[in-house]
Amino acid sequence: MEFGKYLAKGVWGLADKALPVVYGIGYVWLVIRVLPEEEFGNFVLVQEIFLVISGLATAFALQPLLKFSSEENARLEGIVSASLLLNGLFVAVASLIVVACSAQAGTVFNSPSLSVLMLYVPAMLAASFFRNFTLALLQSQFMVQQVFWTDAVHFVGAPFLVWVMSRLHRFDSAMDLVCINIVSLSASSLAGLWFARTMMHVRLRPPVNAVRQVWDYGKYSLGNVVSSLFSTKADSFILSAFTGPVQVAVYNSAKVFVRIYEMAAQVVQMFVLPAASRLSSQGSYPSLKALTEKSILFLTLGLLPVTVLFLVFPEILVHLLYGGRYAGAEPLLRIFSFLTFVVPVAAIGSNVLMGLGEARLSFILGIQVLVASLAAFLICIPPWGTAGAGAGYVAASVITAVLTVRLLVRFVPLSAAAVMGRTRDIRTFIRNRF
Repeated sequence: MEFGKYLAKGVWGLADKALPVVYGIGYVWLVIRVLPEEEFGNFVLVQEIFLVISGLATAFALQPLLKFSSEENARLEGIVSASLLLNGLFVAVASLIVVACSAQAGTVFNSPSLSVLMLYVPAMLAASFFRNFTLALLQSQFMVQQVFWTDAVHFVGAPFLVWVMSRLHRFDSAMDLVCINIVSLSASSLAGLWFARTMMHVRLRPPVNAVRQVWDYGKYSLGNVVSSLFSTKADSFILSAFTGPVQVAVYNSAKVFVRIYEMAAQVVQMFVLPAASRLSSQGSYPSLKALTEKSILFLTLGLLPVTVLFLVFPEILVHLLYGGRYAGAEPLLRIFSFLTFVVPVAAIGSNVLMGLGEARLSFILGIQVLVASLAAFLICIPPWGTAGAGAGYVAASVITAVLTVRLLVRFVPLSAAAVMGRTRDIRTFIRNRF
């Protein structure tokens, strides 16, 4: 397998996944440093609810779209129509549940104002609906440049709007930030529809076999993503239930730095899932093994500088970003530094499994990780608060990596020695290009 073929588009892929970092920097300077801690904590909770639903909808309807439309000789019309239908139904049902539970949420999470904010979650889901759908479609065809511009509308547009509203002295609450995100997500959806217009082969009544195909795959991929979402989102909800939104604000001021790992995992997904799908459909398992080993090693080495920064210089990082606020974030960065050694394995392994079409195994993996993650958070958060949330997050990530490898080796005979042996490919890659 010529790994360089995928790295050739990696520049645009890396640029695209750097956009959340740009968003995060704007988020730090324009939001976290400005909003009162309780307002910031409330927005975190609303944003997490939105992201959980979006992630579940993506797993259920859009991962099947990415999987099947990236295969050779794929018939886009049926898959696109079926995915659009199931995605719409999922988002509609989730929106109704959020509205129904909004009143109780304020009590459970120790924040009465959260109940009003939750009523805007359906609007955020509607605004992002076509953005998420077209991103999956563009990614399946390796149209990475178009993916970048679609993402840029939101990830650059939202901080810009925050800056404008701040200059007009009209930005001081979580509600303001929710409305700004609705505008930027809507604009991103319009951009995605424009770039994917030639691929939007939609039928009002999708073929029954296409709906069944998406359903059979999506119901299992949903289980896998549930575990991932709870591993990365449940900490804020459990922390708020025990301590309130202020401690959620402190914790998430440190968790902003974890977006570096999230960006790396998303870059991997952009290439590994469709590549694994294509290689498995061709029966090229030696190439798939090589792709998996190289991806794990390259990503781990690329993240090592992050570990050094988090371990050695957390005080400097927190002071530079927050100017004296959120000092409690410093020890959390040291805890998060260990993610370097588990994120590559978990991210690449789960995407290879999905590319192999092993949605059922991914579902079983998801249930296992979900139980372990909730246990980690419930054990660590009550006695240790924010530090316990960080420890639980890392523990959940370790469990995810271990369980993922146990399943992956059934199909791709990985070993630590084989992964480390790929260091010679790094030397070859550098020699050929420099």
